[in-house]
Amino acid sequence: MDILIRYVFKHRATGNLEIKRYSTSQLEERTAQKLSPCFDKTEYELISRDLCFDKEKGVFVGDLIYVTQWHGNYIASVEFGEYEQDGSGDEYPPSKCFGFYAKAVNPTITDEKGFEYEIVPDYLIQNSMLRLDSYKCIGNIYQDPELLKLEEAH
Repeated sequence: MDILIRYVFKHRATGNLEIKRYSTSQLEERTAQKLSPCFDKTEYELISRDLCFDKEKGVFVGDLIYVTQWHGNYIASVEFGEYEQDGSGDEYPPSKCFGFYAKAVNPTITDEKGFEYEIVPDYLIQNSMLRLDSYKCIGNIYQDPELLKLEEAH
């Protein structure tokens, strides 16, 4: 199984971001320094190293996705690690899980009168990527940090 990894580098002199994607087989064939000059620590700073969840859609950890679910649509960040999954609607205690999951960026909104409304039910704020009905990548926080700020402002 060939795993795809996204590297995000910041050029120390200019501040420009460089994004490189390599499979584990590419990394095994050649040293990182031979794959890209971005691996030179004196000129570039490694900002992030992210695993790929969906090669077809190009979805990596750290990406923001637009989720379409039966209960409504929302924006989530793709995460990897330990999380609690509760698909029972709070009928049972959540299960401890490990893997790729979508974490709702802003599960509630506040209207102009100050009333708070739930967009994503509490038990679905952290949801396995495998359980999502539909999603599409809308960007990543490295190239489009304003996406995260816009969503949090709602």
